[in-house]
Amino acid sequence: MNELDTRAERFLESIRAEGEAACAAIKEETERTINSQLDETRKAENARVERTLRFETERARTRANRDLSAARMAARATLAAQRQQIADETFAKAKAQLADFAASDKYAAWLQTEAAALAEALGEGAQLAARTADLPLLQNVKLPAGAALTADDSIAIGGLKGANPAKGLAADDTLAARLDAQHEWFLQNAGLEINI
Repeated sequence: MNELDTRAERFLESIRAEGEAACAAIKEETERTINSQLDETRKAENARVERTLRFETERARTRANRDLSAARMAARATLAAQRQQIADETFAKAKAQLADFAASDKYAAWLQTEAAALAEALGEGAQLAARTADLPLLQNVKLPAGAALTADDSIAIGGLKGANPAKGLAADDTLAARLDAQHEWFLQNAGLEINI
């Protein structure tokens, strides 16, 4: 029986060894499968996190650009309002100075010189217009043949308007028109540009 017991024991040990080897192989395969699935899950999660991070970064950048653009627009609007206020104040002062000039002694000589030059430029048949208050100042001006001088109370500050219908010419040489013509030049050359 001893030999039988020894054989049985060897047989059991052989079965046990095969079982343990099979268990070890199953355990190793299970760990490999779990590790493989964990790696795939980690990769998938890392990719998802990376996409989310890129998306949120781009969204934050877009929001920041939008906010910056809105701030720039607000600053431009504020600067434009300030620029317009400066221009309005400057042109109001210039208009007051032109009104003072129109009330001065120098205005009569200037108006007579301008009337002669405008009448000559418009030629024969010219029609000149001045403020009613300015007509007495123009009595001694030598005008071309057929030229007429009339009152036009739409001329606010002073100066002249002229036309020659036969030649299709018209001119606005009023002080207000001259001042208005300077507005664009003033905005470009007064250092009031808006660059934001």
